[in-house]
Amino acid sequence: MRVIASANQKGGCGKTTTAINLSSSLSLKGQKVLLIDFDPQAHATMGLNVKPSDLEKTIYDVITPKKNWLWGIEDILLPVKDNFDLAPSSLILSAFEQELSGLEKREDRLFRAIQPLKEKYDFIVIDCPPSIGHLSFNALRACDEVIIPIDMSLFSLRGVTKLIEIIILLKDKIGHDINSRALITMYDRRTRYSRIVLEKVKAEFGNNVFDTVIRYNIRLRETADLGLPVGDYDKNAIGHKDYENLAEEVIRSEEARTYQNLNTSNAAQNILQKTEEYIETAAELPENEPLSSEMEEFSEDELAGAEMGKFSEDESPASEIEEFPAYSPQSNYSQMVDVIANKSSDSFLNDEDGT
Repeated sequence: MRVIASANQKGGCGKTTTAINLSSSLSLKGQKVLLIDFDPQAHATMGLNVKPSDLEKTIYDVITPKKNWLWGIEDILLPVKDNFDLAPSSLILSAFEQELSGLEKREDRLFRAIQPLKEKYDFIVIDCPPSIGHLSFNALRACDEVIIPIDMSLFSLRGVTKLIEIIILLKDKIGHDINSRALITMYDRRTRYSRIVLEKVKAEFGNNVFDTVIRYNIRLRETADLGLPVGDYDKNAIGHKDYENLAEEVIRSEEARTYQNLNTSNAAQNILQKTEEYIETAAELPENEPLSSEMEEFSEDELAGAEMGKFSEDESPASEIEEFPAYSPQSNYSQMVDVIANKSSDSFLNDEDGT
């Protein structure tokens, strides 16, 4: 059984969307999957069309010391579909933080709760809260692997920094080693800088970044409102295709023993150093420093193809493309590329222009 947490200390970067749709895609491939909603906001629960207010028992009842292990995790499981179960959450889970104060082995509550499930599931996916506290520590203590969704924004990188600090702390304090990999989400290939950042991040982080990229897709937002995984709503959606690819990559990573070639502590320190370098550099930028425009103009042929409904396989049809507001002139994409690639802004732009 593999236990994978979807975590980032920044909200809105695709963490819950990834937990739901990765779980669903794994189940469609014949894997037995349990999704644990470990966020008091219960977005994963609601994202699977379950109302927290209708529930008598949730994950809180399993792990809270007030119940003294009265309920096992098997007592709260809800079937979503074939091979896919849910351990739901609700707002009362937020009380867990205070209840664990001073409790011995408080970081082990979730780890102990899932031990009876080793023979029942192939994968357990944990949707973590966007915060640092006992819930996050419990989730990371329980998992063997962590997927870190990042949308390549400054705030998302700050979330990565905090999360990696926790991973290193768990390694140093209790010897718990976690394999961590970043997942690029909300990727918009229509922007030049998005593609450059993707290329540079993959070049720098190597095996610590998934090859799969989750592209911008309006279907992912629509399905969240409907309480369905994207594949159950539209099998042709690019969001479903992306998460199908991610599921395949996750399965292959075990078969190829990808993680065994990584020194997790060094890899985590490497990611931490790179994100801190970028954050420090971005903070030192003068407010009036000019930034380059990020939106790439489509050629006449591309526009004509869009009007005719002609797209390549990796492009989205018009109904799949979400209309986004113009990028802020204070965007940090170009500076992030400079830091990751260890180039100056001028040399980077010259390379891009081919001059």
